[in-house]
Amino acid sequence: MGDEKRTLKRIAVNNDVFVRDRSDGELLGKVANIHMEGFMLIGPRTLKEDALFPLLLETEGLVIASNAECLWTSETGSGDQSWAGFGFLELDPEEERKLAEMVKRFDA
Repeated sequence: MGDEKRTLKRIAVNNDVFVRDRSDGELLGKVANIHMEGFMLIGPRTLKEDALFPLLLETEGLVIASNAECLWTSETGSGDQSWAGFGFLELDPEEERKLAEMVKRFDA
């Protein structure tokens, strides 16, 4: 990946953050890494790119409600799971505060 354009440090969360669809409670997967603008998810099915998702990010003692856009997807090498990159959309101040707390917690 010689043309890497990332500007924000990705924080590994060791699969300790679960992601659910707020509309139906479906577990979409686990966060692989996160930063203040988005996250990478690994899950059991391929999600629709360019789609908006109402999400809950859940970890011990912390739940973040957000809307996020699925920016890209890719199958894992084994083909039984998929990666998806998400960007957060307009977090309200309290959810942004909780996100900063989550990022700080895993960056320690």
